[in-house]
Amino acid sequence: MNTNLANINRHLNISLSTNKNIYGVVHISHGMAEHVGRYKWLISKFNQEGYHVYAANHRGHGSWINTDNPKGFFAENNGWQHVTDDLIAVIQKAQTDHPNLNHYLLGHSMGSWIALSAVQENIKIDGLVMCGSAKLNNFSILVQSILINFIYFFKGKHHYSLLMDKLTMRRYNNLFKPFKSPNDWISSDTESVKDYTDDINCGFIVTIGLWKDLITGFKKVFSLKYYKNISFNVPIFIISGDKDPVGGNGKLVRDLYLFLNSIFTNVSMALIKDSRHEVLTEINKEESFLKIINFFKNN
Repeated sequence: MNTNLANINRHLNISLSTNKNIYGVVHISHGMAEHVGRYKWLISKFNQEGYHVYAANHRGHGSWINTDNPKGFFAENNGWQHVTDDLIAVIQKAQTDHPNLNHYLLGHSMGSWIALSAVQENIKIDGLVMCGSAKLNNFSILVQSILINFIYFFKGKHHYSLLMDKLTMRRYNNLFKPFKSPNDWISSDTESVKDYTDDINCGFIVTIGLWKDLITGFKKVFSLKYYKNISFNVPIFIISGDKDPVGGNGKLVRDLYLFLNSIFTNVSMALIKDSRHEVLTEINKEESFLKIINFFKNN
């Protein structure tokens, strides 16, 4: 493992429930171009329900960003393995802190694939929630890989690619014309979108190095050969909006369900009507939260 826990602790938010009865620990793995500070409402809700929350910023995000750690950049080498190991280290720390509680992992978008990568490392958890996720097919991964490697070769790993941003986030937003902001695709809640847009540590363009690391992650988490030595009994709950462009308005979410259901014994899925990419910042976020809490209580 390539993680210095003392270093990770500087980027870790621990929020303990003050309830008399504590039911478990929830670990949050956030998405690309955001940070754990955006999860205050969700963390508070988990605490109210009797769950402690451990949430660390991924490298290149939030508290990591400084002159020595560029925004939107994982690492000089093996970035995907680094962020996976970081997440595993946080979970293992929490399990040491709370050995008698159930531990659940919630990953959003990019964070959901990092979470799945941790599951492939056979981390011991009692349930996985994947929000705003999808399964890309091999052809799509190949095309993206060719383009990213081309840019990487000519521009280098620290290059901030306007082209990749245009092909992803801007393309997603164009589906919601006439849009009021560059980020209408994340939620139909205008206040949530405004908070995201006004936050300088959200919605930024990431480096081509991070995109290359993400492709490495896709090739791993969507390959059956990396699921040989794991616990197949980990309960998995996939929840996405039926208007989420990342999930192909449900199609790529169903593909993810079918893929994981062919590996694990307990996989379930919910598509939230009229919700976009972030079901937990949507107008109907309480509905999504209740589904997640019920998943935890049943596992």
